[in-house]
Amino acid sequence: MSERIKKKEHSEHHVSVEEPKESGLDIWKTAAVVLGILLVLSIFTDGFRLGVSVNTVVSDLKALQSKDLPTNVKSAVTSALDGLSAVAGTKPADGGGNKGKAQIVIEEYSDFQCPFCGRAYPTVKQIEKEYGDKVEVVFKHFPLSFHENAQKASEASECARDQGKFSEMHDKLFENQQALTVPDLKKYAVDLGLNAEKFNKCLDSGEKATIVQNDFKAGQAKGIGGTPTFLINGEQLVGAQPFESFKAVIDRQLAGGAPAAPTPTPEPTAPTAPTEVTASMDDDPVEGSKDAKVVIVEWSDFECPFCGRFYTQTMLPLREKYVETGKVRVVFRDFPLSFHPDAMPAALAAECADDQGKFWDMHDKIFENQATLSAENLKVWAQEMGLDMSKWNDCYDSKKYESEINADMASGGQSGVQGTPGFVIGIVQPDGKTVIGESIRGAQPLANFEAAIERQLAKV
Repeated sequence: MSERIKKKEHSEHHVSVEEPKESGLDIWKTAAVVLGILLVLSIFTDGFRLGVSVNTVVSDLKALQSKDLPTNVKSAVTSALDGLSAVAGTKPADGGGNKGKAQIVIEEYSDFQCPFCGRAYPTVKQIEKEYGDKVEVVFKHFPLSFHENAQKASEASECARDQGKFSEMHDKLFENQQALTVPDLKKYAVDLGLNAEKFNKCLDSGEKATIVQNDFKAGQAKGIGGTPTFLINGEQLVGAQPFESFKAVIDRQLAGGAPAAPTPTPEPTAPTAPTEVTASMDDDPVEGSKDAKVVIVEWSDFECPFCGRFYTQTMLPLREKYVETGKVRVVFRDFPLSFHPDAMPAALAAECADDQGKFWDMHDKIFENQATLSAENLKVWAQEMGLDMSKWNDCYDSKKYESEINADMASGGQSGVQGTPGFVIGIVQPDGKTVIGESIRGAQPLANFEAAIERQLAKV
C-alpha cells in the first residue's frame, strides 16, 4: 500500500519516552510563549475555551498561523507550535513533512461504520492528492452510539498507530465497512503485518477507549453533532459533500478570502411549547407494531440532505429504542421538493417497491446511498433487492403512484409542513387514521424527538 505522507494524526496520542532536552527554565519560557499566543488567539477568534485538548489548541494555532498576520506575530505562533510538544510531553504525529507548515488544516470528525463517512473517504484522498503539502488532514474519532462496531474500530486504528500503521488501518477499515467486528479487526492487523499479540492485547484491553472518547467530547464542544463533519481552518463543512464543495472552501482560504457569509437554511429550533396538530396516516407505509398508540408521521424527500441527516443520526436510534420495542410506529409520507430532480423518481421507486412488500428496504437503500441517487441506480437497487423487475418497471415507468405522492404533499401542507423533513408525533385516534400530537420541523437533535415521544407515551 502506498505510503500516505500528508495524512496527519493526533500528536497527543503518542507520549514521548524521552525526557525533554530543554531545561526547566526553557520549558517555562515556551509555556509563556504559548500563553501569550493563546491571548492573541482569543482576540482573533472567539475567546478562550476551557477544557480543550492539546491537539485542539494546536489546530487552533495552525488555523491562526494561516491568517494574514504581522511577521512578528506569525513567528511567535510558529514558535508556540514548535514548543507545545515539549510542554505537553508529546512527540510529533506519524508520517509527513508538512506538520505545522500547511496553510490549510482540516479536522475530520468521522465514524468508521458511518456510510456517509465511507462516501467521504475517497474525497479526502483526492484532497490530499490535489493539494499536497498545502493541506493537512487531522483525523478525529466521532463514533456514533448506534453504530455498534464504530468504537472498537476507532480503538483498532489507535492500536495500529502504536505500530506506525494508523493510515494503513484507517484505509483498511473504510474499504471494509461491512466487516468491522472484533475478529475482523484482528484479521486486518495480521493482513497489515502488525505484531498480532501486541495488537490483540491493546484492542482487548480497551486501553485506547479514552483517546477515542476524548476526541468525541472535543468534537461536541465544537458543536459537532454528526458524521462526517469537517473543520477547514475552523470553517465547518457537514456531510459527505462532493470534492467541489471542499475545493471552493480551500481555494478561497488559500487566496486569503474571508469565510463565505452563511445563508439561511431550514435548520430548526425546538418549539418552546408544543402546539396540538392533527395529521392523517392515510394508507402509507408503516414500520412498527400496529398496536403502538404513539405514531410518528414523517413527511420526507429522498434527495433532501436534512432528511438524510435525520435518517442516519436520528431515525436509526429511534428505530432501535422505540419502534423495534413496540412502543412507536412510523408512517412515511412523501414530500418531494420541486428543486430536487431525483426526489420524485425516488418516491415512485419506493412506492413501487412497497407493492412487493419492500418499501422499507428501498427507503433505507436510498438514504444510505443518497449521493449516488439517480434513475439508473434506482433500477439497479430494485434488482439487487430481488424485486420482480417486470412488475416494478411497469409501476415505475408508468408513474403509477404520482397522484398518491402529490396527495401526500397536500396532506402535509394541511398539517403545517412547509419543508422537509417535517413530523407530527402524537396518538392515533379511534378511527385508526388520525393522529393528534405535536409537530417537529427539520432534522432536530435526537434528544428533541425523544422528549416529544416521551410526552406522548405519558398520555397513553
